[in-house]
Amino acid sequence: MNYKLTFYIVSAMLMALTSCDVSSGKKNVNLFPVKSGKDYQYVDKEGKIIINPQFEYASLFNNGLALVRTSGDESKFGYIQEDGKYAITPSYKSATNFSDGLAWVVTENGYPTAINTKGEIKFTLQEAEEVRLFKEGFAAFSVSDSSETKWGFVDKEGKIKIPPQFTQVRDFSNGKCAVYSSSDVKWGFIDKEGKIAINYQFEFANNFKSGKAIVYSGGKAGLIDEKGKYIINPQFSTMNEDHGKYLIELNQKWGWCDENGKIVINPQFTQANPFLGNSLAPVQIGKSWGFIDKEGKITINPQFDNALPYLDGKLALVQTNNKYGFIDQEGKYVINPQYDDISLDLLMYSLNETEVYNYAFTDYFNITPIISSVNVNTPKGLLMSNKISDVISKLSLPENAFNLYSQEHLLIKNERISKDATLNFYVIANAYKEVPDGWYTRRILNLDAAIESYVYMISLTGKGYGKEKEVKSEIEKTFKGYVKDESQSTTEINIFKNKTQKIQSYINQSNIILIISNELNYNTLNNPGTVQVDTARY
Repeated sequence: MNYKLTFYIVSAMLMALTSCDVSSGKKNVNLFPVKSGKDYQYVDKEGKIIINPQFEYASLFNNGLALVRTSGDESKFGYIQEDGKYAITPSYKSATNFSDGLAWVVTENGYPTAINTKGEIKFTLQEAEEVRLFKEGFAAFSVSDSSETKWGFVDKEGKIKIPPQFTQVRDFSNGKCAVYSSSDVKWGFIDKEGKIAINYQFEFANNFKSGKAIVYSGGKAGLIDEKGKYIINPQFSTMNEDHGKYLIELNQKWGWCDENGKIVINPQFTQANPFLGNSLAPVQIGKSWGFIDKEGKITINPQFDNALPYLDGKLALVQTNNKYGFIDQEGKYVINPQYDDISLDLLMYSLNETEVYNYAFTDYFNITPIISSVNVNTPKGLLMSNKISDVISKLSLPENAFNLYSQEHLLIKNERISKDATLNFYVIANAYKEVPDGWYTRRILNLDAAIESYVYMISLTGKGYGKEKEVKSEIEKTFKGYVKDESQSTTEINIFKNKTQKIQSYINQSNIILIISNELNYNTLNNPGTVQVDTARY
């Protein structure tokens, strides 16, 4: 993946406003994850390779550890030391950076698990769908069902301190956390007991920093104190905290104001990135990037395709002709433009001191709701002896639910049976008959028409995607009283039968299809092309 700065500088600024603020604090950045060719490597401040190219992904080091992902078809996440040796073996399907001494890891088909820097398991959060980094001792986590997602918070011991109840949340900072209420359609703030500290009133809200938080109202950004009182009334298109100052966008130009809203550098730049405590900040003038001082004076002339803030006040990452290098405070290259790509973690930390791998999802796929949705003996409470009139009555359908020009009738469409699975239910029947109408005939619904087949089509998404074979196998285990017909089954299609019914079970893309017919329809069923559920259409 090529992280082009042209795109990510813009998107990362938006991420600072719309994703969780996960400020990691100042890091002592000595090694840079960069890419020359296929894999990421680590170089020092002189450009010397310290850890050879070998990673599909690589983060910055934090407290002596860096999150990496191995290359290859079976890539896994693990953690390395600054000598390149693994401190925690790469064995995780997903993982986060460390924060507050803990990281979240997820194994194949596993739950989010918190580990310490030694790789020791602290606890597992089985009920969580998504988890985020620990901040001020609390980690946000979500639980989901087929209809909604709610967020709560767990502490570092695995105790749920604030039960899931919020539609969206950010992270705790300064003892408060921004939360969203779907009923109020607004953001507010809670304290660490889960009580409302600032009422729901904002269109959007950032985390508190140094007792102040950027909020949006009327499509404009302003600044509030810890009581929710405005320090700066909403007036800017965009606003980002910048170590005591605020990077602002006004009338499609970028500049800076102080904590009272007084303009200190006039909005005049096409685009700008923050100082982040450094003496220089990158700005775009026309199509090129240069650097200004805290008075707004140009100190390094615009000459780069893109530029990021200085790291530790010494080196700044710049892009020229699709290559990446590092300059000093005089604008001279310390490491010439030579890298094809940089780690997204390096980019995001350079830009706003945030981290990329700050959340993880459970990989556990709950098959129980899918199994429960299938009944091959009485599909949706129906029998093979039923007629069209019985189907209408049982499923409470209007007569026009049946397809006038096809024997394939989709009667239940996209029924949500779990977060990762939906169900379509078909009836195969010649539901209409022709009756005389003067010189012509017309088709009318035949309430006495017999049912040829019932069809379940289960579509897997999310964590279920790619697990069709496993799900089909588990469903087939529920066919009690049926025997697999080895002579009729193929590598693609399994046929099961009992004394009265036949079941055809197969996979079409991400869909598991079960066709249930009686003995009389069995030969027709096994005639290729006779029953063709249109998966592309639905």
